[in-house]
Amino acid sequence: MSANYRVRAWRPPPRPDWVQRINEEGRCLDLKSVVPLDERSLIDRAKANTGLSDFGIDDWVEPFRIFLKALDEEADLTLMGRLMTRSDILMHLEARLRIEDTYKHYPEIDEQQLAPPVLIIGSGRSGTSALQNLLALDLDNGTPKHWEALFPCPPPEAATYHTDPRIKLADERMQQWNRVTPEVNSIHEFRGDMPTELIQIEALSFQSSGWLDLYGLVPSYDAYITPRGIVPAMSYAKRVLKLLQWKNPRRRWLLKSPDAMRNLPDVFKVFPDAQLVWTHRDPLKAVSSAVSMVGTLFWIRSDQPLSEQAIAQLTSPNGLASLFNRVFEQIDRGDIPVGRLHNVQYFDLIDDPLATVDKLYRDMGIELADRARAAMATNVASHPREARPAHRYSIGDAQHLPEERKLFQRYQSFFKVQSES
Repeated sequence: MSANYRVRAWRPPPRPDWVQRINEEGRCLDLKSVVPLDERSLIDRAKANTGLSDFGIDDWVEPFRIFLKALDEEADLTLMGRLMTRSDILMHLEARLRIEDTYKHYPEIDEQQLAPPVLIIGSGRSGTSALQNLLALDLDNGTPKHWEALFPCPPPEAATYHTDPRIKLADERMQQWNRVTPEVNSIHEFRGDMPTELIQIEALSFQSSGWLDLYGLVPSYDAYITPRGIVPAMSYAKRVLKLLQWKNPRRRWLLKSPDAMRNLPDVFKVFPDAQLVWTHRDPLKAVSSAVSMVGTLFWIRSDQPLSEQAIAQLTSPNGLASLFNRVFEQIDRGDIPVGRLHNVQYFDLIDDPLATVDKLYRDMGIELADRARAAMATNVASHPREARPAHRYSIGDAQHLPEERKLFQRYQSFFKVQSES
């Protein structure tokens, strides 16, 4: 089953008329000249916008160049897509300049100690965001927000953390994804004040494909960056987390990175005391939902048909099964400390979120304060999933499902994951 029929069957949603008109006009232009994505143009503009010039250690430079080359040669971005991607890359570059300048003036930031973090992992579309959003209501859990990932400097301060004007600016930037492709809102919420994945911070290193892949299909960059592992990107993210907690202390960091599943032993090289929380859902349901999500996110910026190789560990049963099998091998070799690996079933989280959280905290040896439990209960009651547009997709072709199901026999049996078809 090499062909990914889910990808081939996926159809993009209609675009708003205003987006369609902008992109049609773009076809009349020399887009690479009008909206340049070359190294010199981007770096010069970032320096001019900030008045700074030091990006820190230069391990990011080669990955950055390869990423830009892939964008120009492979991503086939529309006019709207190039505008958004140039803006995103500039935000990353400017954030990095400001981070390094802040460290230069306040080197004591590097002495910040991070308490053992909780890292949510699992396949995409398995409830990782729902769990992160719920646990973020516990004020003892500090989780990075979109606005902090986009605009980390000056470092957030406790007194103004919830009123910082950067929240509104980040919200306008992230909500643009919804305005360009309204279907996104039924798949995943992007708001300035919402928790984000660690990969958005890792993007500042240009050594992680997790977030950068959302800017376009860049297979040559993915092929280059994947063998390098996740230590460089996660290490830079750790540097940013120290800065974020400097003036706004966090008792512990609550992080999320399904992308970390690609190399979990690397997590413990950067965060030796991390506790992992693996969310589990029928993998064929997760894959089918991921095809819709990935296709829709790429459609924001490109007319290019969704590739069968695009983020295959999310969108292909073979790719996801291979990912799970690699984790089993790492567990068998002792590369992952199983005592710090905790499991959450998707349907337990949906059916009884408070009981699920109670059990998870007990398993991790963390006390769930009454105020946190009350905040979660209030949120569950006032924010039903039904309030958002339904995400509709097919779980797969009945002809292929039995064979695909065999790929996940060990996974579903080991973790007792129920099938949804």
